[in-house]
Amino acid sequence: MFLLSFLRKWLFSRSERIHEFFAGAIRVFILKGEEDARCAAVAAAEMAAGTQRKAMIKELENIAANILQSYPDKSRRKILADRVFLLKETIESLAIRQSSDLEEKKKLSLLNEEYFSCLKDGDPSVFCRRYPRLF
Repeated sequence: MFLLSFLRKWLFSRSERIHEFFAGAIRVFILKGEEDARCAAVAAAEMAAGTQRKAMIKELENIAANILQSYPDKSRRKILADRVFLLKETIESLAIRQSSDLEEKKKLSLLNEEYFSCLKDGDPSVFCRRYPRLF
């Protein structure tokens, strides 16, 4: 009984950390355009279960709508929304590919060792540490 309770907590905690990592990565990618953060977000989505990935896609749709409607700098709205749509399309293609290869995770390990290590360890605070003004 204890083992089952522990496993549930561990699995829930893991998916929560993946989501927090994803949220931080998309924030950095959208606002800074950092390619490593884009790759980190896609790698996190790649690691997520199918239902969680669908929720991530829905979250991106909501973010894009919010940016287009109410981002204060009107001249940047389209640029930021385009980044969100690019990310959404990439993550949607993960479901189509159904690759167990974890290509983006491998790519991230080559691009940015710190992000890769934090994704692996379930540490979403890396983005707050690097870009405290964004959080």
